[in-house]
Amino acid sequence: MFIILKSIHITVVVLTISMFLIRIVWMLQGSKLLYHPWTRVIPHVNDTVLFISALGTAAALGQYPFVNDWLTAKVFALVVYIILGSIALNSGERRGRAMVALTGALISFGYILLVARCNDPLACFGSSG
Repeated sequence: MFIILKSIHITVVVLTISMFLIRIVWMLQGSKLLYHPWTRVIPHVNDTVLFISALGTAAALGQYPFVNDWLTAKVFALVVYIILGSIALNSGERRGRAMVALTGALISFGYILLVARCNDPLACFGSSG
């Protein structure tokens, strides 16, 4: 069951970042596709699957946020990613603000991936706590 949950989780992570980047491109181009109903619904469906697969994977591992440091770090980085991603997508005419938020969101996303790989919020950077 763990392998299935992990596979679903990784697949949905790839879809999440892909859809985010596509929406960023549409926002920068001023595309009306950004406001299509499906464009607004699909990310929420995807995020729900991502959340459920994350919970299932954590349960299968017997590791939980606010108990295990690496999962706690991922949760906090996820909150930062969501906030900055939302700012990036909703900055409208303020391209500079959108680019700063986009950069921060991508750094947060990269950190989440590193922590997932290392299972330690600091080990990926050469020190362990």
